[in-house]
Amino acid sequence: MKIARMQLINFKCLPDVTFEFGNLNILAGANGCGKSSCIHSLLLLRQSYEQYRNLDKLLLCGKYINLGSAKDLLYEHAGKDEGISYRIFNEKNEKLELSYEYVPENRILHILEHKNSNLINLNFFKDGFEYLSAERIVPQTTYSSISQDDLLGSHGENALNFLEKYGATFKVDKIFQDETKNEYLLYYINKWMERIFQGFRLQLSPIAEADAVGLRYTEKSRDRVSNSYRAINVGFGITYVLPILVALLKAKKNDLILIENPEAHLHPKAQRIIGELLSKAASIGAQIIVETHSDHILNGIRISAKNKIIRSADVKLFFFMKEDVGTKYHTNIYSPQMDNEGNIDIWPEGFFDEWDNALTQLF
Repeated sequence: MKIARMQLINFKCLPDVTFEFGNLNILAGANGCGKSSCIHSLLLLRQSYEQYRNLDKLLLCGKYINLGSAKDLLYEHAGKDEGISYRIFNEKNEKLELSYEYVPENRILHILEHKNSNLINLNFFKDGFEYLSAERIVPQTTYSSISQDDLLGSHGENALNFLEKYGATFKVDKIFQDETKNEYLLYYINKWMERIFQGFRLQLSPIAEADAVGLRYTEKSRDRVSNSYRAINVGFGITYVLPILVALLKAKKNDLILIENPEAHLHPKAQRIIGELLSKAASIGAQIIVETHSDHILNGIRISAKNKIIRSADVKLFFFMKEDVGTKYHTNIYSPQMDNEGNIDIWPEGFFDEWDNALTQLF
């Protein structure tokens, strides 16, 4: 079951904020305004639950994220007796309420109050979870095929192993399928690769003796296929985006996918196409939370709404703005609304407006 609403209290730079989530959630804004804090708050719950199988302890340094000690996590202007709290609601409005004690030097926070309604049904405790950080795999000749689970890994380090193991057997959702009626993941990875990078396709080769997977690329033109090239000899972004393609193309209803900066190392057209792929994955009922600085990603989503790939109501935009209120900085979060034609109702200063600002100065 998806997260419908989350309230965070005293979490990093966020004193008391509420997110009304949809299927596709875009976190935008300047650096240091709190976008990552939203993702970090969910990662803390996930890694704590994986470690303890409950949320009686909040593990600040673990599998997905290392945030230091409690003093690094608590909102700077919190009251003397205040701690960190969550209120999370599912689609049935059932609530998970968590409050943790504050001991400045502790790296594990103990529960003060825990009100649990159907905890296990929330998607961030389920198997269909992926988190891809902004720092992902880079081009190499081989990648490890040793993994203890089928997650892609925070850096996408297991993406090639996942493809080698399941690429020919994992069936993608019908929304991704074309007229060939092919159902399998590896085929559609290559279809999207060809589209994004003008004909590039990947070749995987298991190296059993080294517990590794080899990666090479070919270029497919209208009349021929090129020789294969080592990954390190082609564009950096081609490999960097692979974990994102795998995560989105294997998405299922109610999965939770967290992605930081999917636009990294991609040219503008590729970024726009990733916006379309995000929209398709979200349209089947996966819940996706994306931190991005890319107006091209946003435009890909807007075009997808206009083309009826995704309902505009399923897209939620969150714009984080830090404002100087004299004695401190305060983060405001605006929620522009998108209509069925891809139009957005409000454009706060700094919300993907730099192109217009530049044009104003040029002309």
